[in-house]
Amino acid sequence: MLSESRISGAARRFAAAVLLAALLPAVLPPGTSAQHVLTLVDALSIAMENSPNIRHTKFRLEASEARLRAQEAGLKTQFGLTLGPISYQNTNRFDEFFSTWYRYESKNIAGQFTIRQPIKWTDGVLSLNDRLSWHDTYTEVNDESTKNFRNELYLEFDQPLFTYNRMKMDLNVLELDFESSQLTYAIAQLNLERTVMNEFYNLYEIKMRLEINRDAMDTDREHHRIMKNKYDAGIGKLDDLTQAETDMLSSESNHNNTVVSLANALDRFKYRIGLPIDDDIDIDADIAFSPVGVDMDFAVRHGLETRMELRQQEITIANAYNSVVRAGTVNEFSGDLHLSWGSSGTNPDFTNIYNKRTDEQAVRISFDIPIWDWGQKENTILASEINLESHKLALEEDRYEITMDIRESCRELDNLVRQIELARRRIESAEKTYEINLEKYQNGDITTQVLGDYRQTLSNARLSEIRELINYRLQLLDLKIKSLWDFENDRPVVELTTEM
Repeated sequence: MLSESRISGAARRFAAAVLLAALLPAVLPPGTSAQHVLTLVDALSIAMENSPNIRHTKFRLEASEARLRAQEAGLKTQFGLTLGPISYQNTNRFDEFFSTWYRYESKNIAGQFTIRQPIKWTDGVLSLNDRLSWHDTYTEVNDESTKNFRNELYLEFDQPLFTYNRMKMDLNVLELDFESSQLTYAIAQLNLERTVMNEFYNLYEIKMRLEINRDAMDTDREHHRIMKNKYDAGIGKLDDLTQAETDMLSSESNHNNTVVSLANALDRFKYRIGLPIDDDIDIDADIAFSPVGVDMDFAVRHGLETRMELRQQEITIANAYNSVVRAGTVNEFSGDLHLSWGSSGTNPDFTNIYNKRTDEQAVRISFDIPIWDWGQKENTILASEINLESHKLALEEDRYEITMDIRESCRELDNLVRQIELARRRIESAEKTYEINLEKYQNGDITTQVLGDYRQTLSNARLSEIRELINYRLQLLDLKIKSLWDFENDRPVVELTTEM
């Protein structure tokens, strides 16, 4: 049982706190910022907005998306208009047949409209070109001036032969890069959540330790007051008063040390989530314990199916495979096919430009045939294939390690449930023991030092329970990150998409 003096002291402190809370707005100077109480959700939200690493990762994601959009836009029909050349020339030329110089003057204006369509499936390009030009020339040899319009309309097709589809591979590389950037961003968010949650609960543990130390300090002060009154009344011993004073000074020192630790932890926490260091904050943590059922087999299976690190390894393997394909183009046998069909017309009168139409066709094909490269191509491909096999091996190692990590996390979670139950039983035992010995102390059967030991045992038991509860929350988060499944809410953690 607690002494009446201790109860009355607690009542006085509570009344003073209520009065202070009522008078605080009136006594605070204008412009003083109020204290912000943050929950874990609040802290995570602020950190997601302010974290430099998250912001850098988001910038890389946005840049990757922009590159992919640019590449996809380049595969759509392109329209272009070229004006020129617009030229004027007035010069002397030499006629070798007549061995004489003559003046030559020309004026030219031209423009070309082009519709260009890349063909992703073949790596070819189909284009429609319409070129309109006007020519005005004067030759002194026969003292004649020629003016006419000319229009050329033709369809062209260019197709690489016997090589890989560069257009399709470039698009695939950018799609993989965008997906990898999404994964990196999601992983960074999960890592930030882990970091913030660790520091948040570390801050909460210090805060709880401060409350326990404050209670211990108040209790020791009350004990010291009782011992002093007894000693002054001539019914107490000097040794008991000295021990009570030592215990009081020790608890005051512990309390002050914890105050400093809490202030430092608050500054570090504000830095971590990106708040100004002068902000006045406090935290409100919920560590209510409710055991969460975990299916180890499901956790492992879901982790192997969805872990973003594994998908990143698969992307790395896909890029390594692309490198093998590119390596095969070293000194490769390849060709180019060019087809062209169209018509042209020339006439001084623009409206009659096609009176004498001329049909034009062209076929051009070329081959690049390597003869001997001293093994350059073979070794380039070999190096790329070895790199590919290395990435495949790394993927298998990652899968094995992820399986082990998830299984260990599930076992640790189950063990923490038992540890929390044990911690609560230790608290019940320590509370009963303390109450029994407090009554003995009040009856003068035990010393202050002995009672202090029992009180310290109770404080340690309470701190132990807080640590176990925090460890359980952190271990639950660890399993969520490792399996990408939120067992508390029974839902997946992230759902990625490459759609834009």
